[in-house]
Amino acid sequence: MKLFISRHGQAVAMAPSDDLRPLTDSGRVALLAHWQQMRESGIVVSALVASPYVRAQQTADCIDQVYGGLARQECDSLVPEASPQALFDWLLANPPRENTVLVSHMPFVAQLTALWTGHTSRIGFSVGTVACLDMDVAAADGARLMWLRSPGESMASR
Repeated sequence: MKLFISRHGQAVAMAPSDDLRPLTDSGRVALLAHWQQMRESGIVVSALVASPYVRAQQTADCIDQVYGGLARQECDSLVPEASPQALFDWLLANPPRENTVLVSHMPFVAQLTALWTGHTSRIGFSVGTVACLDMDVAAADGARLMWLRSPGESMASR
């Protein structure tokens, strides 16, 4: 099953609390362009699962704006300090659809992707970066990293 792990877009630096930091206007524009380019390159998205943090929810809004009418869930196991095992357990209880996007934060997206794919080093995720995984099972070493794309990257070489 194909799954996408997405880091939220560029957010403001300061807010009353970390979970309330919204996307910047330029972050929103970059996300819309990035996901539009991915859609035009043939990438299909069928559902969204996002952290409850404002910037992750707004990132999910941008993805939905490009694809339209996506099924959507909120998941507390996608917050920055979450444990990959908690997310794996959540996914077992809530099986994702093919082509689901998980929207989360650093350092979680890097830790999760490395653990899920068996990489020994942390995988870099700039804001808005998306990893495509071919998932066999929601467990360590249960997926293969197909590609990693960041906003502004050309899709021609992928």
